[in-house]
Amino acid sequence: MPEATLRGCRVLVVEDEYMLADELQMELSDAEVIVLGPIGTLEDALDLIRSEPHIDGAILDVNLRGEMASPAADLLIERGVPFVFTTGY
Repeated sequence: MPEATLRGCRVLVVEDEYMLADELQMELSDAEVIVLGPIGTLEDALDLIRSEPHIDGAILDVNLRGEMASPAADLLIERGVPFVFTTGY
C-alpha cells in the first residue's frame, strides 16, 4: 500500500497567534503542502473561503480575536471541505 501524503494538498490555516500560525505553516510546507494563509481574522477567513476555488482541508482556531470560527466552519461544510478545530484553551 502506498504511503499517505499531503504533498500538493491545499490546506487553509486560520490562526490568530503568530507563533502558532508560523509553526503550522512551516510544518505543512515541510510536508509539501500548499498553505493557504495563514489567516488571522474571521473576516479574512470568510473572504478566502468564498474566493478560493479549491481547498482540500483546513485547520481552524476556534477563537479568532474574540470571534468564534463557526461561520468559517459552516462555509467549509457547505463546500464539503474537511477541517479540524484547534484551541489553546
